Amino acid sequence: MMAPPSFWLARIVCLLGCMLALPVVGQVREIVCYSDVFSPYVIQDGDDIRGIDVDAIAEAGRRVGIKVRFQLLPWVRLERDIALGERSDVECAFAYTLTDARKAYMDFTTVPVKLTELSIFARTGTFPSFKGIEDLKGKTIGIRRGFKLPAAMQAMVDSGVIQMEEVNRDPQNFEKLARGRLHAVLSNREVGNEVLEQMVATDIVALSPSVQTTPTYMVFNKAKGLNALIPLFDRGFKSMVADGTYRKIRARYL
Repeated sequence: MMAPPSFWLARIVCLLGCMLALPVVGQVREIVCYSDVFSPYVIQDGDDIRGIDVDAIAEAGRRVGIKVRFQLLPWVRLERDIALGERSDVECAFAYTLTDARKAYMDFTTVPVKLTELSIFARTGTFPSFKGIEDLKGKTIGIRRGFKLPAAMQAMVDSGVIQMEEVNRDPQNFEKLARGRLHAVLSNREVGNEVLEQMVATDIVALSPSVQTTPTYMVFNKAKGLNALIPLFDRGFKSMVADGTYRKIRARYL
């Protein structure tokens, strides 16, 4: 005797309920992502962490069903921790330039979090006709510790043509520059301009042309096997650019 329709409907409802109750293998609903303070991209305001990169990554994750929480670590320590692989607690970080060395222990999104414009900052009159990094020969340049130099500048450092001084925070470099202890500072242009807005009576300016414009990415600890998240965040970033959300996020801070 054939079972009535109500019997099969009850079986289907029961089966669907069981399926929904089962966890999806490998599915990530929440992830912790690390960076250091780089205002206006990463801003620490008490216990709150916000900024252009923070808001953009949180929104990209929200659009693909992933909740992103944020924590801070000093930049040099952060990369060193990721390189530990399985021994590291760090799963996700931002925003990193793509290098062959980093690809050994980081998985990169294919869509960048942002384009980073690197500029030389100097006191007015130090470089009256700045044409590029060749004008830095014989000078001492400030840089944030752990910052990756453009290849041409690194070659100049290696050959002793220019000297670099490292600090842990961007404002330290600009204070040294204001006091005449440096000839120039290499910094992200928007980060540098943010620092200058907080300084009083400064004659420091960003020089043109910029040294380099390069994409920087969200990365995942390769040893953690999270590369399945890459197409998800790529999709989230692309949709934000397409509908104008990323532009609005930048406008909140710039």
